[in-house]
Amino acid sequence: MSENLLTEVRGSVAHVIFNRPEKLNALSFGLLEAFEQAIADFGADDSVSVIVISGAGGNFSVGYDVSPSGEGYTDLGAESGIWSDWESLRQSNQRWLKVWDTPKPVISAIEGHCMGGATQLSVCSDITIVSSTARIGWPSVPLGGGLLSPPSAWLIGPKKAKELSFIAGSGMSGEEAARRGWANEAVAEGTAVDCAQELAARIAQTPLDLLRLKKMALNRQYDLQGFRETFLMGAEWDAIAHTALGAQRTVASVHERGLKETIRRFKSGEGV
Repeated sequence: MSENLLTEVRGSVAHVIFNRPEKLNALSFGLLEAFEQAIADFGADDSVSVIVISGAGGNFSVGYDVSPSGEGYTDLGAESGIWSDWESLRQSNQRWLKVWDTPKPVISAIEGHCMGGATQLSVCSDITIVSSTARIGWPSVPLGGGLLSPPSAWLIGPKKAKELSFIAGSGMSGEEAARRGWANEAVAEGTAVDCAQELAARIAQTPLDLLRLKKMALNRQYDLQGFRETFLMGAEWDAIAHTALGAQRTVASVHERGLKETIRRFKSGEGV
């Protein structure tokens, strides 16, 4: 297991913890590979009934690590072409769907920042407990087209999803996320993991085979309505969006001015 991902088991509850606090738990390839393996291992472990996902250092995750040294998503398919871009994005989406398909309940316990790809993970979790002061954030610069908002629309409705999608750097507080149905409950700052553990222990009282059937029954209903295809289709929209002139201008600004300055220009209304 990677040093960037911690795991522990409390009774029949397994905890998977992002451990890059100095990077606000940004999701590097190494961390994601370790995460995928941990979910698979705990999913197959009959001594574990519930999985809780959280982040170290007061933040859940700021999403994919796009820093030059972060093994991340900086080129947006510009070098590899739209097909390779789509393929990479689809693989990322399939990783989160493995959480959706894990044969036992998965709870996201969110403190601090939850942004980008981390919001996709939470949508695929069965239950989300969020600190009332947490920030559920959309990208600060407009680059993509369909990874985040369409799946979230299943939870918060199309009107709010469009608002979040259309405005760069938009987001919700944990309190609003719970009120709109994106999260199950907003709790006091610093208590999300403890509350998730308490809830998970109660869930674990139900026999594991029945938990599996209950989760499969509910997920099947959503899959029949198109949730899975909506989630996977985000890769197509994003790959197309990455070829748009507006996205390419934004990427050029990031390379020329840096990410912080590009974000500042969007916030100030200067644009790129």
